[in-house]
Amino acid sequence: MLELYHFWDSPCCFKVRTVLAELELEWTERYVMTVHFDHLQPDYQKLNPHCRVPTLVHDGLAVMQSSVIAEYLNDQFGNGGLTPKSPAGSAAMREWMADEQEYLFPLIVPMSFNTMMKLRVKAYGLEQLVEWSKRHPDQARAKDYLERVSGPADMDAITAAEKKFIWHMERLETRLRKTGGPWICGDDFSLADISIAPLLDRIEYLDRSRLYDNLPAVAGWYRRMKERPAFMKAAPPYEYRMWGPKKPVPAQQVDAAAAGHTFPSD
Repeated sequence: MLELYHFWDSPCCFKVRTVLAELELEWTERYVMTVHFDHLQPDYQKLNPHCRVPTLVHDGLAVMQSSVIAEYLNDQFGNGGLTPKSPAGSAAMREWMADEQEYLFPLIVPMSFNTMMKLRVKAYGLEQLVEWSKRHPDQARAKDYLERVSGPADMDAITAAEKKFIWHMERLETRLRKTGGPWICGDDFSLADISIAPLLDRIEYLDRSRLYDNLPAVAGWYRRMKERPAFMKAAPPYEYRMWGPKKPVPAQQVDAAAAGHTFPSD
């Protein structure tokens, strides 16, 4: 039995769901409401001491870290089919998977927080966020979160993240041109493609496609990714997307009792 502790609008969770879909695996959803700080509660911490999402549980075995989960699923159920056969291709795949975790995802965080997360105050109201924050086991961090989520957007942080993200996309453009594609590891569709694509989905949803639009090899690669049935199956449905540039906060404050899996659009 495969159980995935996840939430829909997360690039890391999107990555794991794409692997599950590519391998045509059935799984049971265990939804984690991070806005309620469910990931910091004792029951979840028993599964994942780092309190990170996602976590995969396979017949009682908890597997943590999205890239580790992706490789575990590929090895356990896919006979390694999502890894290039050549040592050079395998190394390139892991290099790009490492880049996603160490460099690219951390750049997504300030863009997402300042563009999306701050809309929670308008949607739920600060009073409700304060109430949920009482579930945070570290109240100093909870206070910091409330101050950041209710404060003005850090435009300098957004600009700096955009600039670095473009640099990485230019590297990807060079890589795709050098190999001739159609995938990051040339002819081999791999976990590298599955790892990077959810980040471009987030960039697109943040209305920042200009960060790669003038890079034709990257744009073409991402277009091919979006056409894959597994990608489409794993992508967050609109109702599960957080509020952002392409999904305005409802005019009426969201009922706290209804807040959870979905982010109402009206």
